[in-house]
Amino acid sequence: MQTNQIELSDLFTVEQMAARWPKILSQLTLRYQLRNRETNGLSMAVVRIGKRLLISEQRYQHWLAENAASAAEVVR
Repeated sequence: MQTNQIELSDLFTVEQMAARWPKILSQLTLRYQLRNRETNGLSMAVVRIGKRLLISEQRYQHWLAENAASAAEVVR
């Protein structure tokens, strides 16, 4: 598998992602992040199929880790 490919089994809807991680994600949080995906860098984790946005769980976790690291640097 090439690094720019996303496996179909890694793609989830907003509802599915929120259900998989209910303690840390809500549908509202995900929708806010997706609305701003072009400015916050999340677009690399999103695939659009028709009107539906699917999120790569692996790429979302990578994006979240990068943002957590950059937020920690700002706080210091």
